[in-house]
Amino acid sequence: MSDKKPNIVLVMCDQLTAIALSSYGNKVTKTPNIDKLAAEGTVFENAYCNYPLCAPSRFAMMSGRLPTKIGAFDNASEFPAAVPTIAHYLRDAGYYTCISGKMHFVGPDQHHGYEDRLTTEIYPADFSWVPPKTYDELGDDEIVAEGKVPFGVSSVETIADAQPLARSQQMDYDEEVARRATQHLFDWRRYGDGRPLFMTVSFTQPHDPYVISREYWDLYTDDEIDSPLTAKIPLGQMDPHSRSLYYHYSLDKFEVTDEIYRRARRGYYGMISYVDRKLGELRQALKDTGLADNTIILFTSDHGDMIGERGLWFKKNLFDPAVRVPLLVYRPGSPGLSRVSAPVSLVDILPTLVEIATGSTDAIATEYDGTSLLPLLEKDEPGREVMVEHIDGGTKAPRVMIRRGTEKIIVSDAYPTLFYDLSDDPQELVNLTNDPAKQQSVSVMMEEVHKRWDLGSLREQVIKSQRKRQFIYRVMQKGKSQTWEHYPDPIRDHTRFVRTGERFPDVERRSYLPYKDGDY
Repeated sequence: MSDKKPNIVLVMCDQLTAIALSSYGNKVTKTPNIDKLAAEGTVFENAYCNYPLCAPSRFAMMSGRLPTKIGAFDNASEFPAAVPTIAHYLRDAGYYTCISGKMHFVGPDQHHGYEDRLTTEIYPADFSWVPPKTYDELGDDEIVAEGKVPFGVSSVETIADAQPLARSQQMDYDEEVARRATQHLFDWRRYGDGRPLFMTVSFTQPHDPYVISREYWDLYTDDEIDSPLTAKIPLGQMDPHSRSLYYHYSLDKFEVTDEIYRRARRGYYGMISYVDRKLGELRQALKDTGLADNTIILFTSDHGDMIGERGLWFKKNLFDPAVRVPLLVYRPGSPGLSRVSAPVSLVDILPTLVEIATGSTDAIATEYDGTSLLPLLEKDEPGREVMVEHIDGGTKAPRVMIRRGTEKIIVSDAYPTLFYDLSDDPQELVNLTNDPAKQQSVSVMMEEVHKRWDLGSLREQVIKSQRKRQFIYRVMQKGKSQTWEHYPDPIRDHTRFVRTGERFPDVERRSYLPYKDGDY
């Protein structure tokens, strides 16, 4: 890597669980480009999101703060414009900042420090996805409103829909994300102002529904799809929160047979292979522009997916398939450790990138909950601690999680405490909360939970926030319509083609971008 500040490209997926990738032990998925990135960089084996839901998880990553610290309680929580983000800090450090794709920003600020947004969002920017009922309005197993699944909530039909399709909304969106990102690399190389680049490329796949084009569907067969690592747990034997999710996702209304399971996971794997192809194209564009040798790449996801593990799907729980995400870091010329076992989380990305951009974390203007990953690239720290929260639909009260080393505790005022030792029980099947041999660990971690969270007060904060946003959304539907959606400038894509009064060869020649010397 050169002495110049490195370019940084953050590549994100949506709902990609770590257990679906070969670099995390999966034997089925075909991901040559992700595998190559993992082989050339560092694999963080135990990386976690900080919230198993899109918007709060992304807000946490962008701000380096736990979702509850910034009021990110659900997929319709506003991301305040006054919260500094990775893009703000890198822009302040002299970087050009842009994003192609999804970040699920909610609120009138749709940039949050990014100078350019190359695409629109795929999901609403307003409060229309506020949960329709607050905690104090829910019955014991009442998760849906008036028998209908609320807006923004996945349901069993997105499992049953798994099939090859010529096109889908998600394919349309990700094609645009990839096209605009790669084109922007060429444009920045030709017309940029010389600043280092921070680009985020964020795909919506492999989020359900599990549909993909035949090219990627046919990379797999139903027969080769792997069985779940943890078999389906009968409803009566599930922990109480898992039972709530079972109804929340309408799994009681449709039997997910083995055939449907295999087709759903086949579609999910096909979507991962699609994203893998786009990662390869992005890296080729970096190479063709001559940027690759001085560009750090991070690859991750906002949260995971149960993909049938334990008989559950999607997210909104704190079992590892839903909260463990891939995190790969590639630094050309200085790879560091090939694998790191230390527990880390998405809030660590902000201080890491600030340190890369400025040499320290001194520039960070607020309290933050992450720590830089750079020391871990040189020396592992297996006893490290991470924190995860879940406060959204599918639960009657906030649930929080701490993983310290190989031990993990899940605590809520509405559900029994769960405690697992992942070194002996990676599938989280044996709750050790009352095991005499684990009482000291349980006590220490429970004390840590109560030091970090006031769960009763948090519940009331969520109720007040949701009621307030329900009111604002209702009012905003009356009278003149106002939108917070962002759409990229439709003219920008056309201003570099031949126009009135311009000489064809001149326009053509100024757009030339030669390959790197000797590389053609």
